Amino acid sequence: MQLKDKTEDEIFESVLEDNGLIKEFEKLLEDPDRDVQKKAIMVLGRIVEENPILVEGLIPKITGFLSDSREDIRQYSVFVVALLSEVLPDSVKPTSKSLIALLKDKNLSIRRYAAYALAVIAEDDTGLVKEAIPVLIEFLKSEEDIIRANAACCLALLAKGNPKLVEAYSSDFIDALEDENAVVKANSAYILGFIGAQAPEKVREVIPRLIGLLDSDPMLRENAAYALALIGTKDRQAIEDAVPKLLERIKDSREDVRAASACALGATCNPNALKSLRELLKDSSVINILHPEGKVLMASSVSKVAEKSIKKTKS
Repeated sequence: MQLKDKTEDEIFESVLEDNGLIKEFEKLLEDPDRDVQKKAIMVLGRIVEENPILVEGLIPKITGFLSDSREDIRQYSVFVVALLSEVLPDSVKPTSKSLIALLKDKNLSIRRYAAYALAVIAEDDTGLVKEAIPVLIEFLKSEEDIIRANAACCLALLAKGNPKLVEAYSSDFIDALEDENAVVKANSAYILGFIGAQAPEKVREVIPRLIGLLDSDPMLRENAAYALALIGTKDRQAIEDAVPKLLERIKDSREDVRAASACALGATCNPNALKSLRELLKDSSVINILHPEGKVLMASSVSKVAEKSIKKTKS
């Protein structure tokens, strides 16, 4: 039986068992039968998760599918590129222009996957993705809630990849803190934190607003606390006024808010926070936390975050 006549599961298992079949598999991506193409792309994503090196040479083939007329093919193709960007970031750089074009796709999942891959590329090569920012800033001003929210999420990914990309647009994110949509506000706060970690002078005016958000809903409380923590890594005095409210928030019912607030208190190095931070050493809640200096999500616990914050406060 030819590879093209097998099911997705059979193709996947065959190629993983016999890597020599990769050439035959490549032909499936070029097959005139669009159903065969679709099946091959679906399998490709599964192979990437198991053995990305095996399909590295197929990336030029995937690029063509990023502009395919079929929405499901575009979506799965950009998903494959996003997966590859995590393990082989250099290999997906040639797709950057196609990814930027996908930021205007009508499918919001496609936009999000494209932004994720661009964010990874941005960590190493800002120039390849800088054209994405004005596109997303325009969407951030859309009249449609879902479009603004999606743009804010995408911009947050790019800001995390390389904050310098969004520095020039700090005023747009400050304005977005007044948006009625909580997702837009939360992600704008997050972005302002990354900007402030590089250039605190660009966000000083908004610090009182971020402190005010510590009394908002849980998502806003968490992101505002992270933003203050990020700003504090560059200028701890800039967030000194947040200490009283942060001391309240480390008793929050949400573990993520407690952890983010502990990070911010650690950044202030305020000795008055020591007693409260020590109380968190008993808090074993498991979280995925954004480390303000490493800028990555990591599995941790509130107690571990508190321990690190205590060390900073004592230094």
